[in-house]
Amino acid sequence: MTQPGLLPARSADGRTMIGHVVVCRTAGEVAVAHLGVDGVTTGEWVAPVGESLLEHCAGRALLAWDTAEAVAVVREWALAEGLTEVNPVTVTLPEVVAEVAGARDAYAAVVAEQQASRLESGDLRWPVTLPDPLPATLEDLRRRARIVVPSDVSEAVAQARLICGLGEWVVRRWQENADVLDRREHLRAVFGEPSLLAPLWEERVAEAAAGRE
Repeated sequence: MTQPGLLPARSADGRTMIGHVVVCRTAGEVAVAHLGVDGVTTGEWVAPVGESLLEHCAGRALLAWDTAEAVAVVREWALAEGLTEVNPVTVTLPEVVAEVAGARDAYAAVVAEQQASRLESGDLRWPVTLPDPLPATLEDLRRRARIVVPSDVSEAVAQARLICGLGEWVVRRWQENADVLDRREHLRAVFGEPSLLAPLWEERVAEAAAGRE
């Protein structure tokens, strides 16, 4: 039986998408986790600082709140293996939250125009609304998403699980966007068919997968 999160995924333009990798380093160890395009965590690895987990990063977009530290770790691993040209494709949580929110605003503008012309009567209703203003810090987003940081694991693992949990939360918000597109033909006429991830987000994940080929 195929595990959730491991199904082959395709972007809206037909390219392969593998998913995301989360890399979190603390004083003594590094934790790496995989997050599928469906928001499901599919793997987790831990190693002492200095031991490479680079093999688990191939073909995946690096997901973080701020990717600077994670990129530095991946480059250190790559240099240790003799690879000098390493430029991971990155996805930040602030970017994707903003993209999901921007899409919702754009949908609402089209619906308002339709209502003004009496071509649409129903307002958009979201199962989970996004805050305005959007979360400015990782802690703000954690509180909004109601993610509980585990206390029975190491700091690196806890950080990785937090990022994966927040990534899943944003994926679910995009899936709500996709459901709205699926139900409203006039929105699909403007924005296209629903995609697995928001367009720019999906572009990054597909780009990462292409780099593995």
